[in-house]
Amino acid sequence: MDAAAATRLQQLEDEVASLRNTNRILMDRVEHRINVEGGAFAAFQVASNLEKTVADRTTELRRLNERMEHELDLRRSFENALLRAKEQAEEATASRTRFVAAASHDLRQPLNAAMLYLETIRGDGLPPADRDSLQGVALALETLNRLLGALLDISRLDSGGLHPEPRHFSLQPLFERLATEYRSVAEAKHLGLTVIATSCNVHSDPMLLETVLRNLISNAIKYTRHGRVLMGVRRRGDRIAIEVRDTGVGISSEHQHRIFDEFWRAPGASMGQEGSMGLGLAIVERICRLLGTTIVVRSLPGKGSSFSLELAVGEANTVASVEASATPLGPVGFNQCPVVVIDDNIHVLRSMVRLLENWDCKVIAAPGYEEVLTKIIDQDLMPRLLLTDFHLASGTNGLEAVRSINAELPRPAPAIMISSDSSIPLRDELRSLGIPLLTKPIDPARLRATMRHMLAPTPDLSA
Repeated sequence: MDAAAATRLQQLEDEVASLRNTNRILMDRVEHRINVEGGAFAAFQVASNLEKTVADRTTELRRLNERMEHELDLRRSFENALLRAKEQAEEATASRTRFVAAASHDLRQPLNAAMLYLETIRGDGLPPADRDSLQGVALALETLNRLLGALLDISRLDSGGLHPEPRHFSLQPLFERLATEYRSVAEAKHLGLTVIATSCNVHSDPMLLETVLRNLISNAIKYTRHGRVLMGVRRRGDRIAIEVRDTGVGISSEHQHRIFDEFWRAPGASMGQEGSMGLGLAIVERICRLLGTTIVVRSLPGKGSSFSLELAVGEANTVASVEASATPLGPVGFNQCPVVVIDDNIHVLRSMVRLLENWDCKVIAAPGYEEVLTKIIDQDLMPRLLLTDFHLASGTNGLEAVRSINAELPRPAPAIMISSDSSIPLRDELRSLGIPLLTKPIDPARLRATMRHMLAPTPDLSA
C-alpha cells in the first residue's frame, strides 16, 4: 500500500470515530430528553391523582361539617330543653315548698288549738276507757304534728330553703336540754338514757345540729326494746365526733344503704314502732350534707346501732341561748299574773286563754294589739308578760305588737313569740332582741318553762 492509500485509510478511520462519537452524544441527548419528559408525565399523573384526592377529602369534610352543625343544633335544642325543664322543676319545687309551708301553717293552727284544748282536760275523774281514749287522741295529734314537721323539713331541704349559719357554741346546754326532754320518753319504754356531759365547743349551725340529734335520739328510742341509749362526744384532733348508740334491733348490712331513703323502714321494723314514719334519717342525711359532714353508721342485727358525725372544734367564747329548756317544774300556778295573749286565729286564742287560766293567770286576750291596748287601759292593768303570734292580721306582726304595747307601759314587759315560722332569720332577729321563739303546735311544758324563765325576778346587781 502506497502512502496515499494509507493516508486515505487513516482519514476514513478518523471520520468513522468522529461519527461514532457524534452518535453517542446524540443518543445520550435522546435518552436524557426521554427521561425528562417521562418525569413530567409522572408528575402530571401524581398531580391529577392528588387533585382528585383533595376533592374527595373536601367533599367528605363538607359532609362531616354539615353533620357536626346538625349535631350542634340538636345539642343546643337539648340544652335549651334541659334548661327549660330545670327551670320548670325549680319552679315546681319552689311551688311545692310554698304549698307545703302554707298547708303546714294552716294545718298547724287547728292542731295547735286541739293540743292546747287537750291539755286543759283533766283525766283524773274520767273512766279508764275515756282516759285511754284521751291518751290515744294525744298520741295521734303528736304523730300528726311530727309528720307535718318532717314533711316541711324535707321540702325545705330539697328546695334549698335552708342555709346553715354556723357559729361557735357549747354543746353542754344542748345536751342537757335533749336529756331532759327525752328521758321521760325513754323511761316510758323502760330504757336507760345516758347523755355524757361535755365541755366541748363546736362550730356549726346550732338549730340544724339540734334537729339532727333529736332525730337520732328519737330513732334510737323507737327501735330499742331493751337496754339503753347513749349520746356522747369524742375529741379527734381539730374535730369533735358526736355519737348516738343504742342496744336496739340493729340494721343488716344489706339494708344499711337504704336507711336514709324517705319512708323506708327495714322489714319488720314497723312492729311496735309507734309513730315511726321513715323520715327521720332522711332529714338527718340531708342536714349533715348541709353542715359539710357525713353520718357514719355501724350496726349489727340484734346488737344495736351507732350513728356518728364529726364537726369542727369551736372557740370557747360562746353566748348562751335565751331559749329556756323544758325542765319539769313544780306547781303550775302563776298567782293571777297578768298575761297578754294575741293571736288572730280565734280557736288558738280561746284554747290558749283556757290553758293559761288553768295555770292561774289573769289573761288579757285579743286578735290584735289595738284591742289589747284598749283592754289594758279600760281595766287599768299592768301586764307582766306578752305572748303573741308572729303573723297577725292586716299585715302586722308580733314584733310590732310588742313594741306598740310596751310603748304605752311604764315598764316594758318581756315577750314570748309564737309562730309556725322557725326560719333562721326570724330566730336570729328574736335572739338579738332577747325574745324566745316557740313553734306551733306549742308544747305546754315548754311554754310553762319559758314563762317561768321570763317571769323570774332579775337579780339586783347594785346591791
